[in-house]
Amino acid sequence: MRLNLRRSMFMLAMLTVTVFLVAACGGSEPAAPAAAKKPAAETTGNPEYLALLEAAEKEGTLTVSGMNYEPEDVKNLESGFLAKFGFPVKIISDPGHVRELPARLKAGGKYDVIDGSGITAGQVEDIVGLQPVDWSIFPESEFPGLMQNYADRSRPGINCVLFFRFSWAFVYNTDMLSEDELPHSMEDLTDPKWKHRFAVSDLAVPLGTMSLQWDQEEGMAKMLDLAKRLRANEPVIASGGSPGAIAKVIAGEVPIATAAFSSALGQMDKGAPIKLLPFRAPEAGSDKAYQPGLAMNVCPIKESANPNMAKLFTAWVSTGYPEAVAKNRGHFRPFRAGDTSVIAKFYQSYGIGIDNFLTHKNVAQEKQRKAVYGAAAKVYAGLAD
Repeated sequence: MRLNLRRSMFMLAMLTVTVFLVAACGGSEPAAPAAAKKPAAETTGNPEYLALLEAAEKEGTLTVSGMNYEPEDVKNLESGFLAKFGFPVKIISDPGHVRELPARLKAGGKYDVIDGSGITAGQVEDIVGLQPVDWSIFPESEFPGLMQNYADRSRPGINCVLFFRFSWAFVYNTDMLSEDELPHSMEDLTDPKWKHRFAVSDLAVPLGTMSLQWDQEEGMAKMLDLAKRLRANEPVIASGGSPGAIAKVIAGEVPIATAAFSSALGQMDKGAPIKLLPFRAPEAGSDKAYQPGLAMNVCPIKESANPNMAKLFTAWVSTGYPEAVAKNRGHFRPFRAGDTSVIAKFYQSYGIGIDNFLTHKNVAQEKQRKAVYGAAAKVYAGLAD
């Protein structure tokens, strides 16, 4: 009897050790470690932010539109979010172009966050509304520059924050041109030596922004005159915006084009034989070498399915956009005086600072920009004299 008792006690001890070892080792297929939660001490005294984090974690999902994120971008965003906040998010990215976003909303599309210009944000506001947010609840230490990004949104009155800025520049084929052969301004492309040798986008967006140096009447007249003289030099008119113009340069159809900095950088990272060069001399009638730019906004949608995650994601991408996603998309955080980002360093290397950038600052300028580039596009297409 005593022997059986000892045997039972021995077997029980061995079973306990075995269970302990299995639990400690995790069996033959150990689970991936979960991201550690950030300690609440980092945000002590900010109950509204802590409550937002808790509510966002419960929602756990986000649908975005306007960014055109690729599957790899989504993966990097999700992993970056997990590393930042300690809990996961499932991101669903709408592949449609931002220009068609208002139509998709009218057709019943449902999103939590959208990205777009002030015009797009205003249209979304009119269709479904944008979510009011008190951005001051987000700690500056965790979201540096957020309040400035809110102040710098491209249209006063929209419930958005500045997401990124981009600009237009010369994009040239390094197998066909050297830097010392390049034009200094768009005006230079009217020289007969560039006849048949450059491409412009059919959208003519940079001319609209360049017009903002003057009032609408004078800006329209000057930029339409430039558009007519550019067209007289018989450029390739590329469809599909900047990507279409850049494709012509990569293919060697023309040695140079005017295109968006962001679109070119993405192709350069993939090994395309192209480089960028800013506009280094004033256009006719300008007082400096202006760089046409465009500010984009990120905005949480009103009454969306995941309102707390929408606020958190908006604040995060405006201030802490993952570098891997930024490089793939060609996006950059806001370029300001003293900035050390890639886009800032590029322009500063040519002596160009923030004062050289043009972008619309109010609704009237936004309308002027759109009216001018629309009229210039008709000139490019041969629909206007």
